[in-house]
Amino acid sequence: MAHHAKRHVGPFVAVDYRQNSNGITRLGITVTKRYGIAPSRNRFKRIVREAFRLCRHQLPSGLDLNVKPRHQATTATTQDIIKDLMGLNSYALARSSAQPES
Repeated sequence: MAHHAKRHVGPFVAVDYRQNSNGITRLGITVTKRYGIAPSRNRFKRIVREAFRLCRHQLPSGLDLNVKPRHQATTATTQDIIKDLMGLNSYALARSSAQPES
């Protein structure tokens, strides 16, 4: 993500997020080879896409999200990722109400 992105770090994923101008929440996933072999990386991406699909309507609209795995993500389930994304929801809402954007 470019400059002005904020970060929320959960137990399983780190999420960089920023406002976009089109009003649609979009998902990006970054998984490097350091994470593991290709099937592990693909499994992580599949789980994150499913989690995003299930909780997209509960996230603030107009965000660009970039999800990166943390070390514990190898054992993560879809529900674990949903919890991290919903943590972003409350975190982002609290930050946006506390700090007006300039």
